[in-house]
This record gives sequence, structure tokens and C-alpha cells, in this order.
Amino acid sequence: MNFIKKTIIEKINQYNKISLFFHEVPDFDALGSCYALKHFIKDIAPEKEVRIIGLDILDDSFSKKLFEFDHTHVSNTFVSQSLGIILDTANEQRIWTNRHRYCKETIRIDHHPQVESICNVEWIDPNYPATCEMIAELLFDWNSKYVLSPTAMYLYAGIVTDTGRFLHLNTRPSTFAIASKLLSTGFNRQRINDVLYIHKFKEIKFNSYVISKTTLLKRHKFAYAVLGKKSFDRFGIDVRMSMVQMLNNIEGVEVWMSCYYDETKRAWRGSLRSRSLPINQIAEKHNGGGHKLAAGFTLKSKHEIKVIKKEIINYLKQFKQDY
Repeated sequence: MNFIKKTIIEKINQYNKISLFFHEVPDFDALGSCYALKHFIKDIAPEKEVRIIGLDILDDSFSKKLFEFDHTHVSNTFVSQSLGIILDTANEQRIWTNRHRYCKETIRIDHHPQVESICNVEWIDPNYPATCEMIAELLFDWNSKYVLSPTAMYLYAGIVTDTGRFLHLNTRPSTFAIASKLLSTGFNRQRINDVLYIHKFKEIKFNSYVISKTTLLKRHKFAYAVLGKKSFDRFGIDVRMSMVQMLNNIEGVEVWMSCYYDETKRAWRGSLRSRSLPINQIAEKHNGGGHKLAAGFTLKSKHEIKVIKKEIINYLKQFKQDY
């Protein structure tokens, strides 16, 4: 076990109260790492109080019938007496609730490229395809007999989604090894598959709508979709997200992008994906960031969509000239 893992375990052992934090618009990696860590700590040290902060104000649609949301509000008194652990979050601006600042001490565990330092202890390693793989490794090193099936299920859910069902190139041999160890705990893998891949008919129709709104610029190897302000309401879709995954497998496309209007932020949110060219530097210029081949951004106006499209096209042109 390396020094950073030992430090994290020592810090957790020092505190009786622990607050867990995830990023806004949480995915399975963010929630999975929180739920897994909570279950493990409660199993290995039942006397500890562990709370996931912000579930009381998070829309139930994010639970995806996998995560049970506790809608009880966690007081600032509890948070101020606790160790805060921030999971799967690249920058402070994206931390849901931002109440981590009340914690006595903070730890961050994340697999995104580091853009800033925000905690007392930080384990940041973009070589991992998912934060859930980092947590799984930490827990197996800590005490493998307490990695029980509920903990394993949450970790597996985060890994399988952030690796695109193990298809993304960020999937490593160690990822398969960790997945194998998690599966050996005997959790119901079919439950995860059903949650991820069984969709309501209206969601299937919405997927088709996203494709109908997609523009393909063959010459530039670029595709993009812009979803209007009422797009989700039109199909009765509760969870707002970029739907960039619908553009994943278009032949001849090197970079693809999708945007939607977020009413809660009063801003346009978007996602960028790439086959092989780094695109996180483009997202960083537009209130975003992320991985080299998968990043997100936030725009204040619809006009800025044209700006970022132009930047991507110019970037692709330059790459074509250079190579």
C-alpha cells in the first residue's frame, strides 16, 4: 500500500463523523464511489457516522433505481465536525452544495486531470478510468473481507459506466482485475445492466430526436447536436444531460459535441468527446474541463455555441495540416 492510501485510511480512522461529496449532475462514478465508501466504512466501523451531503436537494431521477436517496438534511453542525471526502470532482466549482468548506479537514479522490488543489490531502490520478476503480483499490488494500456485495455493486456500476462497458481505451488490465474481484462478491449484475440499458419508450424516442438534431461535418470529421430549451419537456424527460453518448459511433467522426440548456444554471451546458485528439484544453477555455478525450463546458449564451464550434473546426483543420 502506498503512502497516499495509508494517509487517507489514517485520516478516516481519526474521525467519527465523515461527510461525502460528489459533483453536480452526478453520474454513476460519482454516486457509486460515495455509496461504496459509505457502505464500507459502516461495515468496518459501525460506530462511525457517514453522510452523503446534498441528497436532500438532488432530484430523485438521479437515483436511477440503484441509489437510495436519504432526503434528511445534514446539518452544518455535523459537517463542521466531520472529515470531508470529495469524490470524482475535478474542480471546486463543481462540488454539489459547496458545504465541504465547513469540514475540519478534506480529502479528494479523483481520476480527472488536476487543475487546482482544494483539499488537505489529494489523491489525483488520471491514469485510472474511474474514481470507483481508485476506491475499489483502496478498499481491497484496506481490508478486502469488508468489500461486501453492496459495496462491490456500487463500485462496479461506476467502473462499467466510466469505461463505456470496458470499451474505452482508458480501460486497463488492472480495471478487469478489479472488476473480477468485485464480481466475485456475488452482487446481482443483472440489476446494473437493467438500470443502465433498459429504457422507457419515451427515452428511446428522445434518443432518435437527438440524432435528428445532429449535424455532421464530414470534411472536418466533426459532429454536433444542439438541444433547444424545450427539448426535454417535449418528451417528458426528467434528467437533463448533454446526450453526447448518442453521437459516439458515427463513422469518420474524430470529435463530437452536444449542448443543452440547463434551466437551473440558466446556462448552456455541453460535452465534448474525441477518438484520439486531446480536447480538454478547449473545454477549459469555456468554464469546463475534464479528461483528454472527454470533457464538459458551460456557456453563458447560445451565441457561444458558435464560438466553440469554430474553435473545434479550426483545431481539426490545424491537426490535418500538421499531420
